[in-house]
Amino acid sequence: MSLEAAHPITSELKKMASPPTELDVGKSASIYDSHILVVDDSALIRELIGACLMSAGYTKIQYAVDGKNALEVIKDNVPDLIILDLEMPVMDGFELCKQLRAQPETKSLPILIQSGRDTAADITRAFEYGASDMVVKPVKKYEILARTKVHLENKIFVAKLTAFHDRVASELEQARHLQLDICPTPAELDSYRDNFGLDIGWHYEPSSELGGDIGGILPISKNKIAFYIADFSGHGVAAALNTFRLQTWLSAAHHLYQQPDTLLSELNNFLNRNLPSGSYATMMFFCLDIEKQELTYSAAGSQPPLMQIPNQAQDFHLCSSKGMPLGLRAGWEYSLIKLPFKINSKLMLYSDALVEVCTKTGEFLGDEGLRDEVSHIWQEGIAPDAILSQLVSRFHHRLGTGAADDLTIIYLENKGHKGHE
Repeated sequence: MSLEAAHPITSELKKMASPPTELDVGKSASIYDSHILVVDDSALIRELIGACLMSAGYTKIQYAVDGKNALEVIKDNVPDLIILDLEMPVMDGFELCKQLRAQPETKSLPILIQSGRDTAADITRAFEYGASDMVVKPVKKYEILARTKVHLENKIFVAKLTAFHDRVASELEQARHLQLDICPTPAELDSYRDNFGLDIGWHYEPSSELGGDIGGILPISKNKIAFYIADFSGHGVAAALNTFRLQTWLSAAHHLYQQPDTLLSELNNFLNRNLPSGSYATMMFFCLDIEKQELTYSAAGSQPPLMQIPNQAQDFHLCSSKGMPLGLRAGWEYSLIKLPFKINSKLMLYSDALVEVCTKTGEFLGDEGLRDEVSHIWQEGIAPDAILSQLVSRFHHRLGTGAADDLTIIYLENKGHKGHE
């Protein structure tokens, strides 16, 4: 009796070994460079599957006779796909799946099971152990080729997507560092404290990799210093790019630092020309004259700053922050507000994230709630840095697992400068 008569499936080998037909055309060239490992204790089945794959254009095919042999092959060369029999001596397909899923380098490896077992219990067990897909024996050429193609294309797609994600994550991290570079460094803050007699507290954190908040401190002269806080609508890359745009504009507008109202008016016109329709920014810009102990500022819809004036009241009060958000309407004129900022006067600026949270009673904190909370904390005589840390800690506690908005807090206190000590 001939081999072909004894094993009818050998007749399929001749058909499968024939050159690819027009049905095989249109394939993605990259998947045919994939490494495929066929694991089966039957030499005939291995030949059958190998011939089937080669007929479709796959050339990088390896073979193993059982699970243990497969692990040895994989140790030297991790394949892109495994076509695996379940019933084998030494180590069966179930155990091989289990071991492969336990190893980081093969945890996501596509495993296509081919088996004569088709009971619900066997199929469930196979998938519980880590099988990706299953075909039932006897092997059908177009079925196994279709499943092979799907899993290889999916693996390549996931690999490309992962590489793209990693590249974008890397670029976002670089952009995040650039954004953090806009913030004053600890050394710069120390210099401002020494040169201007100010106690300064600073906290900045973006909602994710990048944010739309920005703040800055800009020395003008030995007696004058400017500072600001701004918040662009939206989050992520677009909002962050707008913060870079603002920083660039401010760098060239140093001649306006002593005129906050004019600065906001010109900045508003600039953003109106350059921001996408519907985008805007809220902002406050301050100029502090240490010698005159006078604070001038203009507002464009930011959160109202908190201020405490010595010898008037222990509690903080909310200052005006009315003004058209920047970028919405060209030609808007902003008001200039002047306030005394004598020794021991305190000022705190903050972004809306700090007040858009709920207290433990379920009530919205809001600006007035923050005012009461800050007044209470300050009366405890805690150092400014510790106070900011406490405010940030409360913010995160209230936020819980929710998505955080960008958060910026700036605190200044006039501690006395030169002749005013």
